Amino acid sequence: MNDETEPRRDADSQAEGVARPPLPGPGVAGSGDALTSGARSGTLTQLTLAVTFLTGIPLPVRSEATPADLWRSMAWYPLVGLALGAAAWGLYSGLLVVLPGLVAAALVIAALELVTRGLHMDGLMDTADGLLSGAPRERALEIMKDSHAGALGVLAAVFVVVLKVAALGALSRADAAAPLLAGWAAARALPPLGVYLWPYARLEGTGAAFTRERTPGPVLVALGFLAVALVVAAAVATTLGAAAGWWVSLVVVGAGMGATLGLQALIARRLGGLTGDVYGMGVQVAEVAALVVGCAVVA
Repeated sequence: MNDETEPRRDADSQAEGVARPPLPGPGVAGSGDALTSGARSGTLTQLTLAVTFLTGIPLPVRSEATPADLWRSMAWYPLVGLALGAAAWGLYSGLLVVLPGLVAAALVIAALELVTRGLHMDGLMDTADGLLSGAPRERALEIMKDSHAGALGVLAAVFVVVLKVAALGALSRADAAAPLLAGWAAARALPPLGVYLWPYARLEGTGAAFTRERTPGPVLVALGFLAVALVVAAAVATTLGAAAGWWVSLVVVGAGMGATLGLQALIARRLGGLTGDVYGMGVQVAEVAALVVGCAVVA
């Protein structure tokens, strides 16, 4: 998630002009079926918003997206993360058959950035440019909103990519399962947590639309999906005979989320809250932490 204003990233503009059919009132025949249908439509809209925002998959949004829909769509983020991690692990497993680990890892990390269109990488670069500049709060927020990448942002991106490739390339097929499956799900459980725990630092921005409804429900659902990802990752690691066993999933998730939330707490203190760029930066930090901790546990 970042604060760029391009149409694909602005979930409000995705749904602009799409009329939402009214629900029948009490006493209207068939209102129960209509309400059930409306609930299903709302869930589908929220899942679609999650997929289209976090990836470049062009799914149509068939009903109007309200601020509540945008907030509730974040409940599905860990599930999307699990799917991305599973796809990355499958690709890595296949490439290891014909390529050295580092080459396979480089192709997998590149594929992940292409699928997500560099959304979180953009947030990392903008956050690095703004916060590492040493500028006061208002100027730092202006720098973060600037679409041009600075030297500090480029350095941060290069460092993260190199670290990801090196860490993933050092892992076997079995040992890479937990960092990719559980780690990628945990990284995407962080945006709803960040929205819920800290205020939004700007008056306007793409991320502001997601923060107008801050009820605990989506956070709890997101944590539920994260628990599912933990079970899946542990089962895969155990089945494949990973060196660290099933518990590595817990370590990966705890380290990734702990490091990111601690860093975001420091940023929130300086900026008076978080922004969409900081949410995206958190995803990148959690992914790096998952892979590096995965290597440390195996070693």
